Amino acid sequence: MPPKRAQKESVPPILTPAQAIPRLQRQRDRADAVALARFDDPQVDVWINSTENILNQAFGKPEGGWHVNTRAFMHADGLPGYVNSSDAYIQKSHEAQTGRRKALLGGFVEQLEDLAPPSATTAQDQYKFHSEIERVSGELYRSGHYKSAALEAYIRVIEQVRIVSKIPEDGDSLMNKAFACDKQTPVIQFNNLLTDSGRDEQRGFLFLFKGLVGLRNSKAHSNALFDDPLRGHEYLAMASVLMRVLEIAKVNPIT
Repeated sequence: MPPKRAQKESVPPILTPAQAIPRLQRQRDRADAVALARFDDPQVDVWINSTENILNQAFGKPEGGWHVNTRAFMHADGLPGYVNSSDAYIQKSHEAQTGRRKALLGGFVEQLEDLAPPSATTAQDQYKFHSEIERVSGELYRSGHYKSAALEAYIRVIEQVRIVSKIPEDGDSLMNKAFACDKQTPVIQFNNLLTDSGRDEQRGFLFLFKGLVGLRNSKAHSNALFDDPLRGHEYLAMASVLMRVLEIAKVNPIT
């Protein structure tokens, strides 16, 4: 009885659908130029090899081998092969094969779009998160991890209050000392506080920042609040707004 072949270890995908989609779209868009190139042009091999690498990263390597999508791309047919085919015939075969590969890439993109969380396209062109919120939460959000993205954003805002105010505390105590304006001058001040409406605005920001502490302390509430990409986007937008108002606030010395 022949010995069993050792099963190779599977390699999981390393790109999220949201990361893989634009890379495969780029390769698909390059297919027309590849088809027009001569069949033995080095750019053809470069395109094929780079696409293979992206497919491996997007779909992984089950049991160490090509995913069915990668195999379909690599083994896409051209025209039937004949001995002593002319260069013109080989060129037509190359063009047909590249056209099939382009169509396959379009299908792979559609598959990944079905897997990608809708957050990947939510308000992408209408609103950009504050750079620090983007840094700590952007990729988590686009990968569908809305709760983790919100929690990291809250932590970053609270950290920024501590940095700006130079108050080495946390939670409600930090926010009260940083923003409260009743019978004291706030360390972080949003207006001149000379009118009732100005003081109301200052208190409003105090409560917003204290609310953020409450959300952080509850570990961003239950998952039920974060099953919607639009809601997840709104939580990160709120954190971004608070980061931006901190940038324009007046900072008073601690008394």
